[in-house]
Amino acid sequence: MLDAEPRRDVVQVIGSVTETLSRAAETLHSGPPVTGLVPALERVVTECCADLGFRFFLRALKTYLVPVPADRETYGTLVALGERFGYPRRGVREGLNDRAD
Repeated sequence: MLDAEPRRDVVQVIGSVTETLSRAAETLHSGPPVTGLVPALERVVTECCADLGFRFFLRALKTYLVPVPADRETYGTLVALGERFGYPRRGVREGLNDRAD
């Protein structure tokens, strides 16, 4: 049986940056625009594996330099999810465009 809680939590954190991530993928990267990134990430999480979807999501945040508020809610959620999947804190934080609000 699929563990619904991690899937829900990853989809929720993806939803918190949907607009910014979509805009960055479609306009701010060299090369062709990437459309439909957020729905693809959500499908990986819900239909395949929450851990893999979270990895892809982190890679997208870092690749497109999406600003992630360095607050307890957003940044803390990313770190907590990373820990849940066994990632070192550094693995989540390194390359992340975290900023203070």
